Amino acid sequence: MMKIVKLLGGLGNQMFQFALYEALRKHFPEERVLLDLHCFKGYKKHCGFELDKVFGVTYEEASLWDVTKLAYPYFSYPAWRFASRILPVRKTMLKEKPDFTIETNALTRKGSVYYDGYWQHEEYFKDILKDIVELYRFPEFKDEQNMKLAQKLSATHSCAIHIRRGDYLTDPLRAGTIDGAFSERAIKRMKDRINPRMWCVFSDDIAWAKEHMGKTLPADRTVFVDWNQGVESYNDIHLMTLCQHHIIANSTFSWWGAWLCQRKDKTIIAPKQWMNMANVCSPVPKDWIVI
Repeated sequence: MMKIVKLLGGLGNQMFQFALYEALRKHFPEERVLLDLHCFKGYKKHCGFELDKVFGVTYEEASLWDVTKLAYPYFSYPAWRFASRILPVRKTMLKEKPDFTIETNALTRKGSVYYDGYWQHEEYFKDILKDIVELYRFPEFKDEQNMKLAQKLSATHSCAIHIRRGDYLTDPLRAGTIDGAFSERAIKRMKDRINPRMWCVFSDDIAWAKEHMGKTLPADRTVFVDWNQGVESYNDIHLMTLCQHHIIANSTFSWWGAWLCQRKDKTIIAPKQWMNMANVCSPVPKDWIVI
């Protein structure tokens, strides 16, 4: 018997998928639980498979033969994308529903299973929460700029704001879901509720963020983090975890920045519309504020 979890996407998505992988290892200690990394071949978005580099995770990788036993020979991202649209779901596959509804039998299904999805719900790993927090401990900062800001965040009543643009501007499932109006409403709500002493803005389009947030946020108490680029982008999530409060985008990147924050009195504001789909099951926990 074996369980195989397919990994795909940026760091935030990988963290969700690997959390499911860890949960499966706990639930099925006598079975082989493997990661399928073949979809990163030919995948041109983001920075490839990052979990081993950032967190030093350990895992057993599925061979193409292992994958073929339960799914199809997905030897690359283009092959998976093409085949997943035309081939039927095999009995040994658990494919996440298009509306991302929680699969109640994901952790109890017996026999060999291939998991194809993003699994963006804490319910999949709620019984090992402490293990996941420990697993996703970021390495210490090595550069002076991040170290100085980290020290300041740890000593200041701060709020992280994440603005996701980039590929979201053209992705049909994301385009138009969040604009500057959401950020302004969220900032006003946060000011009324908490009134942080420091604002820390993260974005893949810092120029846009400065232009649109500059009038809303106090210039002397706002930091626009524009130096963690490319393979160093994970440092932004690390900095987010050090903020006391959070305004997240409809992005797993800032979802994890907020979720991994260990302050018990944290306030998190998230967008009500997660995707351009009716009745989509949002990954936002019940104790977060949605607007």
